[in-house]
Amino acid sequence: MAVVVKSMRSMSDSEVATATRWAFGAWLAATVQMLRLERVMHATGGPGIVAFELAGSEQQATAILDRWGPEGTAAARKSLQLDFAYMCSYGTFTALLSEGAGRRIEQRSGIRFGPVAQLFCAAAVAADACEGVALLSILRGGDRQVHAARARKAALTKFAMLSIPLTLWAVSRLTERR
Repeated sequence: MAVVVKSMRSMSDSEVATATRWAFGAWLAATVQMLRLERVMHATGGPGIVAFELAGSEQQATAILDRWGPEGTAAARKSLQLDFAYMCSYGTFTALLSEGAGRRIEQRSGIRFGPVAQLFCAAAVAADACEGVALLSILRGGDRQVHAARARKAALTKFAMLSIPLTLWAVSRLTERR
């Protein structure tokens, strides 16, 4: 079976829309799996994975791990491992959203935002990978202060980078309705 990869720019609008729907389905399926693990963490009386991502200090990371206990920590480890696949799903989905949004805006204004927004998607995924490595390092017994601080910086970068393509998509939809 031969696999053909097309650049998004060479895809028709309907191909981008179809690919976006498929990417949404993959993202949704991955999200369901991540939410199952999130539930386990919460069932321990501890917070979810985002609080761990944003802990930022040895004291906060230790407090979260203590609240989770072995069961919550195991769920967090599994969540962080699955997150590397999750990055692919949300990275692809947001890049395709950016392509569609960029096309809508370009048709109205002549300005190409899509490729820039896609770079922000890639930067978000890269930051998420750095965050995941730092958090897994904590779970493997690494320096909690160093890795918690790295994870927080990476998580904040990830969230900031994702806000750009998602804002572009929202703007393209709002201006489309006018």
